[in-house]
Amino acid sequence: MWNLRVRAACPQAVPWMNALRREPGKAAGKLLTRQTGHFAPLVPLSRFASRDFAAVVSRQSDIRSQHQWQPAFVQRRALRHMMAPPELLEIASYRCFGGTLRRFEHISPVLGDCTMRLSAFIPSGAINEKFPGVIWLSGLTCTDENFAQKAGAFEMAEELRLILIMPDTSPRGEGVPDEEPKSYDFGVGAGFYVNATTDEYQKHYNMYDYITQELPPMVSSKLPLITHSGTPKLGIMGHSMGGHGALTIALKNPGSYRSVSAFSPITHPSEVPWGQKAFRLYLGEDQELWKQYDAVELVKQYTGPPMRLLVDQGTADSFLSEQLKPGALKAACDEKGLPLTLRMQPGYDHSYFFITSFIKDHLKFHASFLTGVLRWCPDAGMLPAPSVYSDRQEGQSEEHTDKQQDQEGEAEDQPGDAVSQELECLAAVAFGPNKPLEIVSIQVAPPQKGEVRIKHVAAALCHTDVYTLDGHDPEGLFPCVLGHEASGIVESVGEGVTGFQPGDHVIPCYQAYCGECRFCKRHDINLCTSVRAFTGTGVMAADGKPRFTYNGEPIYHFMGTSSFSEYSVVHAESLAKIRKDAPLEKVSLLGCGISTGWGAVWNTAKVERGSTAAVFGLGAVGLSVVEGLVKAGASQIIAVDLLPSKLELAKKWGATHFINPQELAQGRTVQEEIVDMTEVGADYTFDCTGGVAVMRSALEASARGWGESVVIGVAAAGQEISTRPFQLVTGRSWRGTAFGGWKSKLQLPMLVDLYMSGELKIDEYISHEMKFEDINDAVDILKRGECLRCVLRF
Repeated sequence: MWNLRVRAACPQAVPWMNALRREPGKAAGKLLTRQTGHFAPLVPLSRFASRDFAAVVSRQSDIRSQHQWQPAFVQRRALRHMMAPPELLEIASYRCFGGTLRRFEHISPVLGDCTMRLSAFIPSGAINEKFPGVIWLSGLTCTDENFAQKAGAFEMAEELRLILIMPDTSPRGEGVPDEEPKSYDFGVGAGFYVNATTDEYQKHYNMYDYITQELPPMVSSKLPLITHSGTPKLGIMGHSMGGHGALTIALKNPGSYRSVSAFSPITHPSEVPWGQKAFRLYLGEDQELWKQYDAVELVKQYTGPPMRLLVDQGTADSFLSEQLKPGALKAACDEKGLPLTLRMQPGYDHSYFFITSFIKDHLKFHASFLTGVLRWCPDAGMLPAPSVYSDRQEGQSEEHTDKQQDQEGEAEDQPGDAVSQELECLAAVAFGPNKPLEIVSIQVAPPQKGEVRIKHVAAALCHTDVYTLDGHDPEGLFPCVLGHEASGIVESVGEGVTGFQPGDHVIPCYQAYCGECRFCKRHDINLCTSVRAFTGTGVMAADGKPRFTYNGEPIYHFMGTSSFSEYSVVHAESLAKIRKDAPLEKVSLLGCGISTGWGAVWNTAKVERGSTAAVFGLGAVGLSVVEGLVKAGASQIIAVDLLPSKLELAKKWGATHFINPQELAQGRTVQEEIVDMTEVGADYTFDCTGGVAVMRSALEASARGWGESVVIGVAAAGQEISTRPFQLVTGRSWRGTAFGGWKSKLQLPMLVDLYMSGELKIDEYISHEMKFEDINDAVDILKRGECLRCVLRF
């Protein structure tokens, strides 16, 4: 009888099925090919050796019954699914914005062998090129096609090089139970991304397992997804019921999704009509079980690594107060200390008009954490809740937790009321230009209104410190405490400070952020003016005086940070709080140099994929520019430096071409060499030297008509740049960047996240580590060009 069924479905399969019946443990046959639907010699059947033949026949009988009125090609497709794990069969394909929208179907064992469909957008790319993916979960009544047809996401997905995966919202087909009479908020089209436990629904309604277990390996085998140890690199997002699904799936699977966001999610389904109805029918009356699929309850129980959430909610959404309750999610995240960006969008409703208005921003958010190219920032003034990163982070190793507690204990190990007491500590004081730093004991006053006192754990030495020490900085004041790349722990806070508390891990930021000034409110500017007048003159805003004294005489601050001291007092605007599992001695580098290089590429120049670029000067900043260019997809990266050792480092970092100006033919300039290499000049050039002659070379090496040259290095006092006006008239442009355009409080914590997830380098930039007392030796090796970054430990 089984032979008749197989003959009807696919006559070509009979010899292989006979062989499988005789010797099920051997490579008795081959699988179907996608092109013909017939068996062909491709994949051995030995991979199915563990399957009992009777089970195979039984499965075929079930599928035969399910498809008894369907055409032969559908029956052949069913037979193929009987023989192999769930496999996607392409049923449609459409060219779109340079990429391709493909539609698939497959038989899902997890969903009771029903036929499922899903859509996927794949960006254009070279053969064998792979991409990260984002799963989109749709809301009530939707299929795999709603988002594809209405969201307007594919142009941005193509630009950001993201695969978008759009599964259906529930099982479908004959035999799948549904509510009678049919309603929109339960059953088919409303699977709620749970695993049903009630008798009527548990066979088919297992959307949680479908999304988390069956879907990832299935799409990985068919789509060009980046994988790590066999696991695809994914983010997840959704709308309404799908937003609920995205949040709960991410929270239940810490670390499985690099990014998570939602539009108008049902945040607390246990407490709203939609969720209560669905949970009662799918899960029964056990409300403890409901909590396993409730985002608010899962946040309360969350014990994984720090997770950043983005949620957009329209204020004119008719379901806002009764069904969605974003305030409950915010309250839970604030209590737990999870970084949630909740944006209440005025006047927007629950429809796809809302989604299409903000989908590009969500894709930038996901791309930042999936590719390591951070090009997303919260809206002005949207600082994290004070609780974020303030409590012990769960999921840390015991060794790290012990080390962290030791550091925090040292920061708090001061007698009496630390806020009211002056402290004595070691500092490297610059008493005058062109003099060695002196290690002396200074007094550090308590923080006043709007100020924070921190204990430094590590500080890194930057060329700007040496440049000021040598008397080249027009704002350099003496005596002062230099240093602006560091990390530390909050020891005490002054009046009115709400965003920090003792024990917080922080990075001092010479580029402040208040979120309120005209500059902070512009999305593309980071030149906050809130405390600039004071940091530029070495004093604090509260009273116009420094907090350092030595032998009763004032010692000036430097750049609002003054990191070459065991303790320092900074404005609250000049401090970024970071996660506690990040190694402070490593992330100290993010306070200036390498962050500046990345930002110059991604924020200032906004380098596009396929661009050509030249980098002048290959210290830590120049190498971070090279790293930023590699991650941005530059096709040609020309590294320029006088030291062969630096050119070798640039090669390791990903530069493709190399120029040592001293090795050029007599009379030949660097800009001529670069123009010849690129035919017209580089699309982008970056000066990382601070030399005005090099700045001119970099500009003139950029392409006529569109070339852009970014000035990163700081020139000495009184220096001016010059070029022939014709260079600008013919389309080249000169730009500068301060701290790479980063909005410090908002984006530094995200750079730390990217380092912790392995997307960005930091360790490789640390060439030397020394005790703080050896700081003058560190200055010497930096001047000799023998180090990238030297980390000083207190």
